[in-house]
Formats: sequence, C-alpha cells, structure tokens
Amino acid sequence: MALVLGWFAIYTILAEALAPRAPLLSQDMAPAEPILIESLADWTATAVLRGDLVARIASARATAAVNGGRPLDSPDAATARDDALATARQSLSLAPHASAMWLRMAMLQSQVQTDAPPAAALKMSYLTAANDMNLIPTRLAMVARSKALDDAELRDLARGDIRLILTRHPDQRAAIVNAYRGGSSDGKAYIDDVVRSIDPRFAASLP
Repeated sequence: MALVLGWFAIYTILAEALAPRAPLLSQDMAPAEPILIESLADWTATAVLRGDLVARIASARATAAVNGGRPLDSPDAATARDDALATARQSLSLAPHASAMWLRMAMLQSQVQTDAPPAAALKMSYLTAANDMNLIPTRLAMVARSKALDDAELRDLARGDIRLILTRHPDQRAAIVNAYRGGSSDGKAYIDDVVRSIDPRFAASLP
C-alpha cells in the first residue's frame, strides 16, 4: 500500500508539473504554446484519475486545434481535432458541469460534420453556466458566425446573453460589437434586431 501511495504521489506531482494551464477563452481562441502541446502525448491517459488535469489538457488541445494555422481539410488538422474532441469528451465524462469545455467542444465540432451537432454542446454551455461573463463573449461570437441561429432555443439563449450585457454589464458591450463584426449576414441581422429591441440607441452605433 505504501508503494502504491508513493507511486501515485510521484505521478500526481509530475502530472501537475507537465499538464499545461488551461488557455483563457476569447472571441478568437488564441493558439496554445507549441511546447505545451508537444508535452501532452502521454499525459491524457495517465491523468485519468485527475479530472482537473484532463480538463487542462483538453483545453490546450482544443485551443490548438481550433486555431492551429492549418487548413481545415488537412490531415494534420483533422487528427488534431479528433484528438482534441476525444480528450474533451473524456474531460466532460469526469466533469459534465464544465461550461468552458462544452463551449470548446462546440467550437471544434463547428469545423467539421460530426454525429453530434455543435448546437448540442453549445446548449450545454448555456445550461451549465448561463450567466458566466467569462464565456459570454466567445459564446456570442460563435452563435453569430455559425448555424446555431437555426435553432430556436439557441436564439433565445443568445438573446439572454445580449440582454445581460446591455442591462447589467454595459462595460462589456464590446463583446456585442465584436460578435456583430465577425458574424454572418444572418448573425448580424439577429444581433441588430435583438439590440434594437433592448437599446435602440446602442443599436444605432453598431458598425
């Protein structure tokens, strides 16, 4: 028993030292540092008993896969997305309440056709942390530029994000502006319509 506990203590120390810090979410996910991504290969399996470490690994992999500077249809990009999705699912099986991980999964799925539509993961991000201001800018940007607005429930959830910013966090209005600028034609029309119904004066300032 002493040997087992000693081994586990050493493993935990090494895993904590080698697992990357979870990258912060932004409206354009910044790529993780290459040196951290290269250190991940063997640690997803060994960190299986530590959900927090799996989450850090999954976050770094998802960030690198979403914004890795590779053509989306290249074999390397496909492999990176598959690895990131597998690690994200492992992380969510240990911590299904992790809203940021659901959002990262949705971003990964939005790049490819998968059996699980991005809308499902995006909804879980809302359901697990509807009012988290750390997630709203990224979430709103994704809704504005993706097909998420085809889903009536997501349209209502996104409306809640916009309303929350305009009524309680006016200092975060830049998130709405950035989502509008990066959105599709449908996304821009939706944001303009919602903002106009809540704050017509601010709607007039949208670029």
